[in-house]
Amino acid sequence: MIGNHCLYNLPRDKLLPLLKIPNHGDGCTHAYYDFSPTPGYRFVVLDGYDISAIGWPHDHPNRLEALKILSEKNPNSDKNSPEGLKGVDRRFVMFNGAVGNKQMEWLDNVLKDATNMKQKVIICCHVPLDPGATSKTTLLWNYDQVMDLIQRYDCVKVCLSGHNHQGGYSVDSRGVHHRVLDAALECTPGTNA
Repeated sequence: MIGNHCLYNLPRDKLLPLLKIPNHGDGCTHAYYDFSPTPGYRFVVLDGYDISAIGWPHDHPNRLEALKILSEKNPNSDKNSPEGLKGVDRRFVMFNGAVGNKQMEWLDNVLKDATNMKQKVIICCHVPLDPGATSKTTLLWNYDQVMDLIQRYDCVKVCLSGHNHQGGYSVDSRGVHHRVLDAALECTPGTNA
């Protein structure tokens, strides 16, 4: 799955083919997909930078939507600064992003299908989905909408993410485990990452 550091280095149209991320056959450069490594399980990889100020061409509608969100939610001239923002509003910084409407519809259909197939689902998204598992500055912009959707389904068991380099863990009100994986670059010198 892609993250902000990937998008700092390569635009989506170059990055996704290198990572062999499927494009849903529509030629789009969205980085969400699912797969089942075995019949009882399904991995769902979300694109937390679907709506984002990074990775898209300058005039792309997803970038323009992200800039509009940032201008409404973050009064700072440096949109990577959460200064003055309180609680979960600290998430409205440029190094985060959101899951778009088309992806939300896709996710709903995937979770319906997984439920019908009696699969256990592991959700993966670079940007964390649960405020209890991460710093408020490293949270998906529309985490609440994504979590409302996920919590409609009993098939979702675990959400894995990164982004918050110190890592984190929580169990939400529906019993879904949220694990934010520590970044190897935060490993104390002389210890095993």
